[in-house]
Amino acid sequence: MDIYYSRIFGEVQQPESFLELMEFVVHLNQLKGRNVMVWRGQGDINWPVHSGAYRRLINGKREKATEWNLSYYENTLIRRARHKGYGTNEGMEICDLELLAKLQHHGAATRLVDFSKNILVALWFSLDSKPDETGLLLGVHTRVIGGESEGVLDNKEEYKKVMERIDEYDYPMFLESPVVSKRIAAQHGVFLYSGVSEEATGSLMLPKEKGGTLFIAISPQLKKECRKILINHFDIRTETLFPDLDGFAFHANSTGASDSEIFRW
Repeated sequence: MDIYYSRIFGEVQQPESFLELMEFVVHLNQLKGRNVMVWRGQGDINWPVHSGAYRRLINGKREKATEWNLSYYENTLIRRARHKGYGTNEGMEICDLELLAKLQHHGAATRLVDFSKNILVALWFSLDSKPDETGLLLGVHTRVIGGESEGVLDNKEEYKKVMERIDEYDYPMFLESPVVSKRIAAQHGVFLYSGVSEEATGSLMLPKEKGGTLFIAISPQLKKECRKILINHFDIRTETLFPDLDGFAFHANSTGASDSEIFRW
C-alpha cells in the first residue's frame, strides 16, 4: 500500500490495485462494533468535501458561506419549491427534509451531500471524472454520525426547527430519504449534512473520532483498472447508475459520454 500526501486530507492510503483496495476496506476494524461505512467518491482529491449549496453561495461572490446565509438560502429554496407545487410525492405532502432530498436528487444545490451505502458505487464516482487526476474515496463510519436511522425518517419537523440545533454537533447527520426513485435505489443513495465547517477538508463537518473518517487516494492508473472491473464484472456504469430518462439521455448518451460503454459485449 502506497501513501499519498494530500494538501487537504493529509497522509492517506493509496492502494495499487482493485484487489488491494477491497482487501483493505474489508479488513478494517478501526471502531468497536459493526464496521459499516457510508461512502463518497470524488474525481479529484484536491476538491474539498463541499455541499452544493455551499458552492453555490461561494460562486455567488460571497466571501464565505456562513450557517446563517446557508439556512436562509435553503429556507427560501423550500418556500419557492412548495409555491411551485413540488412539495408532494404521489399526492401526499412531504416534510422539509424530504423536499430537500427530492430537490437534491433533481439537481438543486442543497446542504445535503451525496453518499452511498455501496463502496463500489462510490468508487465509480471517484473515477468517472478527471481520469488523469488522483481521485478520492471517502468513508464515514456510521457509529459516529447522528441524524436518522437507516431506512427511516422520523424527524418531520420543519426546516427551521431541525437546523436551529445543527451547530451543537461536531459530526454529520445521516438522512435516507423515503422519496424513492430508480436512481437513488440504483446508487444506494443516502445523504450526510451538517452545520458549516471551516476545516480545510470542506464545508461538511466530518467526524473527529479516530477511525471515524477514512480517506483513500485513487490514482489515475487505478481509475483505469477499476473502471474496467466495475463495468465488466459488476455492471456498474453510467447507464445502470442513472436508470431514468434523464440518466439515459444526458448521462449515458450525451456528447461527452463514451459510446464504447453502451454494451458490455
